Amino acid sequence: MNFNKKNRTVVIFGASGFLGRYIVNELLKNNWIVKVFVRNPNRAKHLTLMGKLGQVSIYQCDIMDANKVEKSIASGSKVINLVGILEEKNKQNFKNIHVKGAINIAKGCLKYKVDKLIHFSALGLFDGEHSKYAKSKLDAENNIKKIFKKTIIFKPSVVFGPEDNFTNKFAKMASISLFLPLINSGETKFQPVFVKDISKAVAKVIKDDVHNGEIYNLGGPEIMSFKEILDLILIKTRKKRIYLNLSFPLAKLLGLLFALSPIKPITLDQVRLLEKDNILPKNGLGFKDLGINPSSMTSLSDNYLNRYISKY
Repeated sequence: MNFNKKNRTVVIFGASGFLGRYIVNELLKNNWIVKVFVRNPNRAKHLTLMGKLGQVSIYQCDIMDANKVEKSIASGSKVINLVGILEEKNKQNFKNIHVKGAINIAKGCLKYKVDKLIHFSALGLFDGEHSKYAKSKLDAENNIKKIFKKTIIFKPSVVFGPEDNFTNKFAKMASISLFLPLINSGETKFQPVFVKDISKAVAKVIKDDVHNGEIYNLGGPEIMSFKEILDLILIKTRKKRIYLNLSFPLAKLLGLLFALSPIKPITLDQVRLLEKDNILPKNGLGFKDLGINPSSMTSLSDNYLNRYISKY
């Protein structure tokens, strides 16, 4: 293996969030040099405390700026695109961030002939999507595959872990309210995936030379309905709460109304996503093909949800 600096450098776009910190940490443990490019470097400062001195560095980059993206990619041999949003704000919309930004990254990878591009998408996307989020994710997959054919795509189900914005969100809600919202009786199914399992998968693909253009569907060992996940959260936090069932039409109406508010508990687009299950397809590559045995939400969630246990 060639150990020159560029060949040992992984360029990551959008690593300031929950998933990013675990991927960066796993790569550092495997002795990679990591360069993180984010829109707001202040939000990624915590990453500089990881690894050895100088092993990780943070830079400003807007993925809508094609020239900046290309210059960023020129400094490494492996690239990871983690950039994603769950709701739109002005120019930070799904088409710009998920599609146009991803295209800029793919073009930069093609220009500099990088070894690998790992692109993060989402599980359960189908042609004819009526969710803007899902449609943008699918459009991005189709476009970048045409530009940089050996792009490796990771498609995780809902990700859980100590700092997630999923189980923690509802655990906090249960701490201050006697009621929890349940859309369509909570029937939508998920396959929750542990954040550290994803970071291990990334490190495995970055290290091995055999990967070229695969799509990996990533889900944990348990298929759980949304209600079962909420039930688990309440069990782990030792709480009893009342579920307020919202039909899809009512939830969509609330999503439209919340669009006019600065605080958005849920958006219309997020309600639309709940109309389809988010579980692994019958065929396709996954953790098993990477030699990883994924962990279950049931076995791990009490490791961090117990902080929400109280007398209330």
